Amino acid sequence: MQPQLTYAEYQDLGYSDVTTEDFAKLERQAQRAISALTGYYYDDHEITEDKSARRVDSYKAAICEQVDYISTTGNDSSYANGDDFKAISIGRLSMTPQTHVSDKLVNGVCYEAYSLLAHAGLIYRGRGSEGHAAPYS
Repeated sequence: MQPQLTYAEYQDLGYSDVTTEDFAKLERQAQRAISALTGYYYDDHEITEDKSARRVDSYKAAICEQVDYISTTGNDSSYANGDDFKAISIGRLSMTPQTHVSDKLVNGVCYEAYSLLAHAGLIYRGRGSEGHAAPYS
């Protein structure tokens, strides 16, 4: 997977929460999540040849948002916090986590990234849950 966002672009888009050293790893993780949500649109289309600057900026900003999300939370997946529990009660002890990482994700990415992709028309809906093309009668 070719990186589609440089650290300079990350900064040019107004982001600065991540250091240069951490950026490369976080960008790959973020791009993987964003690409999956967009149906790997920019694997099939050359990003440098896209005539829609708005779509490219939204895609790159979504990667930036996901980079910051991963950096801030330390979670790069919905299962990163371990067991998917909402509450545990043992005798008089009761523990309920304030939030859970999966509560803050929409289809595997943070809300901010999802919103950017949706408004740019990049949320891919062409495949069913099994990854097969839908049959048309």
